[in-house]
Amino acid sequence: MKTNELIYSMLVENTGSHMCDSGGAYGRHHERNASKTIEDFEKEPEEEIIVGKYGLERNVSVYHYLNGLTTDNICDKFNELNTNPDDWEADDEDGYLYGVSREAWDYLKCSFDVEIERGFNTYNGDSDLSQTLQGSLLTINDEYYYLIQIHGGCDVRGGYTDAKLFACDTYSDDRIHEYLQEYKYEDEILEDLQEGYINAVDDDGKGLTWKQVEQTLELTN
Repeated sequence: MKTNELIYSMLVENTGSHMCDSGGAYGRHHERNASKTIEDFEKEPEEEIIVGKYGLERNVSVYHYLNGLTTDNICDKFNELNTNPDDWEADDEDGYLYGVSREAWDYLKCSFDVEIERGFNTYNGDSDLSQTLQGSLLTINDEYYYLIQIHGGCDVRGGYTDAKLFACDTYSDDRIHEYLQEYKYEDEILEDLQEGYINAVDDDGKGLTWKQVEQTLELTN
């Protein structure tokens, strides 16, 4: 499966409903994504600024962000084993394993030299991503890989996809994609808007000029 097709399948994966999930009132990510095609995600902006009554909100497309990764034969085999498995009780002495089956993890550990470098959840830090990511940075035979789940529910406490394995092509540090950073400060956003590097929209998705952005921000201050 191509990388973009794998990402799309995760974005529309039905992650169900959970006791701590208020999606019945506010909607769930996977329900909103279900009406979109892969072409819709391809056409959406990589990043945009929503200008509303509370100021500026930067929105970075998870679809485009994850397309900074690739897949290889190791990923393909792992992802095949980790689709609808019978046993989700994978465990490792380093922890940080979520959404991983024992069969898929045993495949990696028995076939390669695997180390878990760190775990992460983008909800726990500054992030402008359109959906929360949870996972781990791994080394497999001294090459960097990411185990990633996309949050498809409403409340962040539940509703994650099965974990999928991606290979790092260029990026192997704290950022998956160097251009689409996970977070920007307001002065950086304003500079990008003024220079025309990022599109600005209102709460209804209507495009705004820099002059309209300035006028809106004056009203909110």
